Amino acid sequence: MDLRRSQHYNYTHETIPMIFHKQTGDFFKYIEKDGTTFLRFWWKHLEDNMGVKILSSSEGLGFQVKEVTNKKNEKVAIVLLTLPKPTTSGEVYYMCLVKQPEGLTKLARFFLLKLPTTRVFALELEGFQEDGAPLTGLFELTPRARNVRMRNGPEPVLDFFYKEILKELKLER
Repeated sequence: MDLRRSQHYNYTHETIPMIFHKQTGDFFKYIEKDGTTFLRFWWKHLEDNMGVKILSSSEGLGFQVKEVTNKKNEKVAIVLLTLPKPTTSGEVYYMCLVKQPEGLTKLARFFLLKLPTTRVFALELEGFQEDGAPLTGLFELTPRARNVRMRNGPEPVLDFFYKEILKELKLER
C-alpha cells in the first residue's frame, strides 16, 4: 500500500490484483453474486481500514464478465473493470482480469510445476499531450505485485483496450 498515492491508485495496483490473483474463484463468485457492491466494498475498505489519505470517488466503477475460447477450444474467463476517470498519472481507466484454463507444458509436467493461470492488465493514464489528449500505457500487474509496462496504450475507450488484450492473449476475434 502506497499511502502517498490515491485511493484509486491503490485500488487498481494493490487491492484488486491481490484479490484476483490469490482468490480467483472467490473473486468470480462475488462479482457474479454482488457485482458493483462487491467492487465498492473494497474501494471503501481502503478509506475505512487502510489509512489511504488521498480519497477518490467510486463514481463510474463498473464491470462486465466475458468468456472467450482459446485455440485449444478451452474457455477463458474475463472480467473487464471500468474505473472512475483518472485524474493523475498512474491511475487506471480500465482493467482486464483474465482466468486462463489450467495448463501444463511438457517441461512443467516433467517438473510437476503448475503454471500461473491469472493475468491482470491495466490501461493507465501516463500524462497528457499538448492538446490535452491523454497519453496511456498498457501494463500488466503480476501475481508478485509488479507493475510491468508493456507498451503505449490505445485511446482510453473500453473496446480499444479489450481488443488490445485479446491480441496480447492471442484470442483475437
